[in-house]
Amino acid sequence: MLLTLIFLTSLLMVVFTIPPIINLALRKRLFDKPGEFRKVHKRLVPNFGGIAIFTAFLFTSSLFVQPALLPEGNALMAAGSILFMIGLNDDIVELGPLKKFFVQFASALIIAVVADIRITSLYGTIGIHELSYVASVIITMVSIVGVVNAFNLIDGIDGLAASLGVCVSLTYAYLFWNAGLPGWSYLSIALTGSLVGFLFFNVSPARIFMGDSGSLLLGFIAVVLSIKLMNVVGSGHVKFGAIELTSGVGFVLAVLIIPVFDTIRVFSLRILRGRSPFVADSNHLHHRLLFLGLSHMQSTLILAVVNIMFIVMAVTLQNLGNTGLVGLIFLTVLTANGLLSLYIERFKKAILNRANAAPVILEGFNDKMLDKIIEN
Repeated sequence: MLLTLIFLTSLLMVVFTIPPIINLALRKRLFDKPGEFRKVHKRLVPNFGGIAIFTAFLFTSSLFVQPALLPEGNALMAAGSILFMIGLNDDIVELGPLKKFFVQFASALIIAVVADIRITSLYGTIGIHELSYVASVIITMVSIVGVVNAFNLIDGIDGLAASLGVCVSLTYAYLFWNAGLPGWSYLSIALTGSLVGFLFFNVSPARIFMGDSGSLLLGFIAVVLSIKLMNVVGSGHVKFGAIELTSGVGFVLAVLIIPVFDTIRVFSLRILRGRSPFVADSNHLHHRLLFLGLSHMQSTLILAVVNIMFIVMAVTLQNLGNTGLVGLIFLTVLTANGLLSLYIERFKKAILNRANAAPVILEGFNDKMLDKIIEN
């Protein structure tokens, strides 16, 4: 009953907060302008949805999650607040990457040292078990910054980041409840409610984007929940239905696989091509699906379903252990990406062949975009 109340409170706060934010942003001419090649929207859209998401999440968590149920709550909210503020600043004036990285590492340090939420062990993954304190803090900070930026990068089309966030938070809300950790479950369901409320305004055509203030916060909460769950699985009994989770590292990877793999993939390709990994391009998974002629919502639905399939796979194959499960997840996602690449190559050739005979019109794409994708 309380979980439902938390969910509805968070959802309704976002639903009633976003319309005034949209109106104010449009009056003050604060919106995300189309024009860059990597941006696929064609209209002026405010990008301050993160304000509503953070406000609803903070209010609902503070109201319903008692300190005794979540002793790390103060440190968690402090770290999330500075990330939210730097994201909001970036939405308004567009900060450089160094400033954002500094704040992200500061937030990660608060979580690892002050809140003492750390990756304390890899639980046998590639033969690694307990970590020293220093190694634990470093790996935790790098993981937090990595996932935070992964969610920031995946937020490229309508509904995608929020939909993946719902998959993450709803899954963790269920598992933390089963593990006897209601405070963490309440925190997760508060995030779920705020994201579902946001999705009412973010489905195509989107009326508002979450912006960096929302995507950075989403990635931050997602990775903190992941680290906590991984440690809980490693030290106790957590069940997903009738199946007991024993491979926490592999399961967490499956939950976060879409943003994590997409970031590793695009960074690797940029480096291999002699480019800076931090220079934006249009080679993300969602861009590739759009290139095939899919709509925003079709692309979002496909990636969300794939994410759910990986979660189901991780649950059913817990007996493989962390090393085996992690290896299978990467093998599967690499195979799927390879098949997608082959299909895209055939699609490019078909377009080029047709272009020699007649003009080609792809809804939502212009010649400049097509030339760029073909060049890549």
